Amino acid sequence: MIKTNLIIAFCLILFGVFGQQAAPKNLDALRIDSKISIDGSLDEDAWKSAESATDFRIYEPTPGEPSSQRSDVKVLYDDKNVYIGAMLFDASGKNIMTELTPRDNDNPNADVFVFEVNPYHDGQNAFFFKVTASNVQIDYKINSGEVDYSWNAVWESEVTINNQGWVVEIRIPYSAIRIPKENEQVWGVNFWRQIRLTREISTWNFVDKKLGEYTSQEGSLTNLSNIKSPLRLAFYPYMSAYMDFDPGSKKPNYSYNIGGDLKYGINESFTLDMTLIPDFGQVKSDNEVLNLSPYEVKYDEHRQFFTEGTELFNKAGLFYSRRIGKTPPGSGSIAIEEGDEIIENPAEAPLINATKISGRTKSDLGLGFFNAMTANTFARVRKTDGSEYQIKTGPFTNYNILVVDQTFQKNSFVNLINTNVSEAGQGKTANVTGTDFRLMDKNNRFGLEGNLAMSMIRDTAGANFDFGKKADFLAGKLNGNFTWSYNFSMMTNNYNPNDMGYLAHNNQLGHTIEIQYAEFQPRWNLLEWHVNTEIAYAQLYEPRRYSSFDIYMGSIATFKNYLTVGINSTLSPSGSHDYYETRVADRFVRYPSNFDFGGWISSDYRKSLALDVRSGFYTSVEEQSGYYLTVAPRMRFSNKFFMVYSWSYSKNNADQGYVKLFTNDSILFSHRDIRTLTNRITGNYVFSNKAVLSFKLNHYWSRVDYSDYFLLQPNGSLRIFDDYTENEDFNFNIFSIDLEYSWNFAPGSYMNIVWKNKIAPVGTTNLDLNYFRNLRNTLQSDQANSLSIKLIYYLDYQYFRKG
Repeated sequence: MIKTNLIIAFCLILFGVFGQQAAPKNLDALRIDSKISIDGSLDEDAWKSAESATDFRIYEPTPGEPSSQRSDVKVLYDDKNVYIGAMLFDASGKNIMTELTPRDNDNPNADVFVFEVNPYHDGQNAFFFKVTASNVQIDYKINSGEVDYSWNAVWESEVTINNQGWVVEIRIPYSAIRIPKENEQVWGVNFWRQIRLTREISTWNFVDKKLGEYTSQEGSLTNLSNIKSPLRLAFYPYMSAYMDFDPGSKKPNYSYNIGGDLKYGINESFTLDMTLIPDFGQVKSDNEVLNLSPYEVKYDEHRQFFTEGTELFNKAGLFYSRRIGKTPPGSGSIAIEEGDEIIENPAEAPLINATKISGRTKSDLGLGFFNAMTANTFARVRKTDGSEYQIKTGPFTNYNILVVDQTFQKNSFVNLINTNVSEAGQGKTANVTGTDFRLMDKNNRFGLEGNLAMSMIRDTAGANFDFGKKADFLAGKLNGNFTWSYNFSMMTNNYNPNDMGYLAHNNQLGHTIEIQYAEFQPRWNLLEWHVNTEIAYAQLYEPRRYSSFDIYMGSIATFKNYLTVGINSTLSPSGSHDYYETRVADRFVRYPSNFDFGGWISSDYRKSLALDVRSGFYTSVEEQSGYYLTVAPRMRFSNKFFMVYSWSYSKNNADQGYVKLFTNDSILFSHRDIRTLTNRITGNYVFSNKAVLSFKLNHYWSRVDYSDYFLLQPNGSLRIFDDYTENEDFNFNIFSIDLEYSWNFAPGSYMNIVWKNKIAPVGTTNLDLNYFRNLRNTLQSDQANSLSIKLIYYLDYQYFRKG
C-alpha cells in the first residue's frame, strides 16, 4: 500500500497535477469627468470613490504568502486617459529605497510599482509601466513571449514620499497603447510592487512561478465603457550635427542631418512606424572581439528603430536586423590601378528609409510588415594626377518581412513568417519562409514547441536556385517544479537564412533530452534553487556522420542573504568532429575527449558594494586545456552615482586551430596559446530623473602565440609539419570610449550630446606581455573621434487638436 501511494505521488508530481491556479481577481475602474492633476497626492474626490485593489500576494521570495506591507491601488479613466493611483504603505516610513537610474533601467536599486495592462486580455501580450520611488520611468511590452525593452511610450507619473509610505500617480493616454473597438471592455491587468530593502516582490493577482508566463495570470479590469481609440499620430523630428576626426587626421569633418520618425495609428489595432533620413551616428559602440573561428560574430543591435517594436518580426530566428546597412560585399576587395589611393570606403551601406506596420486584432491575430532599403554604396579613389573616381562596392538592396501570428488559449500561438532580400542589378534574391508554434495544455504545463523553415536563394546570374530546410521540435512538461523535454533539430546542408537572419552553421541533426527540478519555496537556508541535466547527441545531416556527444549538468541556488551561486559542467566523453574549422567541405578535425567545469557567484545588489565573479576551466586527454576568470565589482557611491568595473582574463593552452589552406589543398593547423584580457568600466551619474551622464570604456587585448604546426589528415588527425617557418603570432587590441549626456527636456523629447573615441583593431606580431606597455602603444595609434549633438522633439497630434 505504501509503495502504491508513493508511485501515485510520484506520478502526480511528474505530470503536474498538484497546484491549481486560483480564480482571477476583478477590479472596477471608475469613469470620471473631472480633471486629475498628476502630482502624486491623490487628493481629488474621484480617488476616494474608486474601488481599491488590495491583498497583494508575494511572488518572491516566499510565493503565495501575504505581502508584508499594505498596497492600495485604484484606477480611473475618462475619454482620453487611464489613471492609476497607488498608496504603497511602509510601516516604518524609512525603508523606501530611492536610487536614481537612467530611464528604462530594468533593475533599479529602488522600490518599484508596476502597472501591467493587456487591453485585449489575451494572456500573451501586455504593456508594462514601471515607476520607481524616485519617479524614474521604465516601460516595455511583451508580444507572444517576446520582450521588447526598447519600446518607449509617452506618459506621465509623479511620486511623493510621506510618513505612511510612498504614493505614485500615473496618467497613460490611450494613444500610448492599443485598445479594442468595443463599447464594453474588460482589460487584463496586474499590479506589481517591489520592496527593495527586503527584496520582496508581490502582485495583486497572484503569479505562480510554476505556471510560466505571468501575462497569462492577470486579473480583470472591468466597468470600462465608451472608450474610443484616439487618432494615434506622432512625429519625432530631429536635427543632429557632427564633428568627426578620422584616424590619423587632425582636420575635422563637419556634417549635419535632418530627419525624423513617424508613428501613425492606422486603426485601433495597427500602427505604422517609419524612419525618414535616419541618423544612427550616436549608437553605442560594439564590444568587438578577435574572431579566430569560422563563424561570424553576432553583435547586438543598438539602433532604436530596429530594436523598438520588432518583437513581432523575431519569429523562427529569421530576422537579424544588423543585416540592414551591413558592410558592402565589395568593400574588402576593391581593385585599383597602381599608384591610385582609396580615400573613402564606407563600412556601412546607407539606409534610405525603413517602415514597420504591426498590430493585433481583437481575435488575437497579429499581422506585421517590415520594409527597408539601402542605397548603392561607392568607394572614392584618387588617381595619381589628383582626379577622383568611384567604384561600386554594394548594390541597392530591398529587405521585406511579412508575419502572421495567431495566439489562443492565453498560452499558445502559431505563426507564419516570410523574409525576402533583393539586390538590384545583381539578380540575387534570398527568400525564407518559416513557422513558429507553441501548443500548451489548459493548465500551462505540458506543451509542444517548434519551428520549421525553408530557404531559397537565386544566384547573381538568376539561373540557379538553392533550397534548404530546417525543423526543430521540443515536447515535454515545460512548467512546474519538475520539468522534462525532448528536442529534435534538423537542418540541411544548404539551408541559409543569412541574407536577413543569422545562422552560425547549417548541416545539423541533433537530439537533446533535458530534465530539471526547481524549488521556488524557501527551504533550509535557500530561497530557491534549480538543478538540471542535458544529454545531447549531434550529427551532420548529410552525410550522416558523428559530430558530438555531450553531457551537461548545472545548478543555481539563491541563499537567504541573497548570495546567488551557480555551477555547471560538460563532459564530452568521445570528443568531437568539427566540420567547419577546416574551412573546406567534407573535411573535419578531431578534438579529444574533454571536460569543463565552471561556476559563478553574485552578491546582494542592494549593498553599496556588490561583486560578481565567474570562473572555470577545461581539460582534455591531450594537450588542450584552459581557464577563465571574471571579476566585476558593482559600486554605488550615492543614489546618483553608480559604476561597474569588469576585469576578465582567459587563457587557452595548445588550442587547436586553422591557419591556412595551401595551393595543393593541404590544410595547415597549429597549436596556439591564446591569452585574452578585457577591462571595461561602465557608469552613470544621474542628475535627476530627466538627465543622466553615461560612460563606457572598453579595452580588449588578445595575444595569439602559434607554436607547433600540423597538416590535417583525412581521418581528422594532425601530423606534425616542421617545414612551415612563417610567423603567425598576433597581438590584437580594441579600445573605445562612449560618453553621453541625455536630457529629457519635454515629454518624449531629448537632447543627446555624445563623444565617441575608437582605436580601430590594432594588430602586430610583437607579443609584448607587459599590459601597460601594450596599452601605451595602443593609445599612441591612430584614433577616430566623434563629437555630436542631437535634438529630438516629440509632436503628438492629440496635443494640437482643438479642444
